[in-house]
Parts: sequence; C-alpha cells; structure tokens
Amino acid sequence: MELSRSAQFAIRTVVDLASAGHVHTADVARRRGIPPAQGAKIIRRLARAGLVRTTRGAGGGVRLARPAEAITLREVIDAIEGPLAISRCAVYDDCPCVQPCPVRAALARVQHELERLLAGITVADLAAGSRGPARPTRAPAA
Repeated sequence: MELSRSAQFAIRTVVDLASAGHVHTADVARRRGIPPAQGAKIIRRLARAGLVRTTRGAGGGVRLARPAEAITLREVIDAIEGPLAISRCAVYDDCPCVQPCPVRAALARVQHELERLLAGITVADLAAGSRGPARPTRAPAA
C-alpha cells in the first residue's frame, strides 16, 4: 500500500501553508516541487474538503481553513484518496469467508491502528518536524 503522488503533494501543500499563511497556489507548487496543474487540482480538492480556503483576484491565494493544529494527516489523505482501507473486508464488511475470520479480525485491528495514527498527526506536527525523520530508515537486510 502506497500513498498516491497526489496525496503526497497534498501533504506538502498543507505543510507549506502552515508556515506560509496566505499565498498563491503557484508559489506553493514551486516551493514544494509540485507540477502547477496538479497543484491547482489538489488545492480544489482540499478546498472541497474544507481544509483550505481560496480567494480570487489580485490579493487572492490559498490558506488553511483551520489552524494547522486542527487539521490531521488523516483528513488530508482522505480528501485526496478517500478513506484508506487496508482491505475491503476489514472496512466494508463484505468478507466472503466463513465467520469468524481471523484474517479479517487482524486486518480490522491494523485498520483501526492506521486510522488512529493518522488522526494523531497534525499539520502543525508535520510543519514543526516533530514526528521524527522525513524519510523512514530501512531495517538492515537479514
């Protein structure tokens, strides 16, 4: 399972807005290495989700709709990807297996933990760099 590039760009966008305030979409895209057309699409999706506010015109731009402390990583990802699901049966209750299914129960626990972790990380945390290294370290090969 991997986040789409759009979701990764959306995360970069809200982190940029947490520190930049009210700015032009093109400036965010340039600073964060996001193709401008894709940056505009991402801003529209974040605006539809109520995470950013946009204004048109000479003094226009984009800004966070709420304080960075009140926007979670889960909200940003959901705005772009829709709700994350580790497996259909763990989330949508359509498991074809005979119940009780130990795999479904295990995946439901993983799903719950993933949701909890993503909801526990705010845009402010990401902007402050308080959640550890930007890139995960790989475990040594056995």
